[in-house]
Amino acid sequence: MENFPFLDDSSYWNEPDFLLGLLVSFLGNKLGSEFGMTLMVRGAIITGTLVSERTYMLRMSDMLKGIVRTSVANPSEEDLTLLDQVFELGDMLEDDYAEGDDLNDAEEDAEEDVPPQDLPSPIRHLHIRDPFILYPGSAMTFTESPLPIMRVRLAMVDGWLPGRVNVIDSMDDDFSPPFPNNRFKQ
Repeated sequence: MENFPFLDDSSYWNEPDFLLGLLVSFLGNKLGSEFGMTLMVRGAIITGTLVSERTYMLRMSDMLKGIVRTSVANPSEEDLTLLDQVFELGDMLEDDYAEGDDLNDAEEDAEEDVPPQDLPSPIRHLHIRDPFILYPGSAMTFTESPLPIMRVRLAMVDGWLPGRVNVIDSMDDDFSPPFPNNRFKQ
């Protein structure tokens, strides 16, 4: 055991996948790219579209503002403005890419002999729009919910792959599933 000090560091195995974190941070949060993602989380398979944290926070903000506006009886314009300010979540991001950051900043820094900035701090969440959750024996989706974006802790992801799983309802086609009472095939 003395030759393998990393074996005593159990926290290492509880850390989120650095590659997934970089992918979410750079492609999702920095560039705003949206793409299919499938996650394995504690025995469930979650598939959907990866979206930026900013997209999630803006949608959450809009939803909360709508709920509050309909809950307050006879609000004045000043009340509505104050409520909108309270539930403005667009800048409450854990990923520290500022809106409008330019990819050319690194090239400019290199040309000016400016030392590179530190890497952004690790992020803790990713966001999946229109999640479809497959669990042994059941499946569910949230596309009709008021906020169809799921927030998932990166540390809870056991495995992942780029791309969405295509879920086919075997009852609507001529395919005869190999397992009786199995409504879905993946």
